[in-house]
Amino acid sequence: MRNRLSLSIPAFAFLLASATPSSARAADSTWACEVLLCASNPGGWMQYAQCVPPIRKLLRHLALGGGFPTCSAGGVAAAKYTKPKYGRPGFVVMTMRDGSRTTYTVPTEADAAQAEATAIPGGVQ
Repeated sequence: MRNRLSLSIPAFAFLLASATPSSARAADSTWACEVLLCASNPGGWMQYAQCVPPIRKLLRHLALGGGFPTCSAGGVAAAKYTKPKYGRPGFVVMTMRDGSRTTYTVPTEADAAQAEATAIPGGVQ
């Protein structure tokens, strides 16, 4: 299943530029929105080099028992994370404010290592 959301990359870039990174809450909110943007990329969570660090942070966060972050700027009302089981990958179901749901398979550490070697630098061209 391809990852799709209506939030465009230019709109998200504007959102990030207007965020206030001075507080921990703003930094967490920015990170959550970066995760949402990267997850929604049809080319994959880590197609672009800018997505590798936030997704690595997400994987560490989930491995330590943390919940899946949410970003209200992307229209997400809730995110339910299911941990990997029986050799199957973990996944997250994002419920949007309009009630629609999208399921994303969460990448693994091996996926992140491969993405670091193959990610496109500079984002959308």
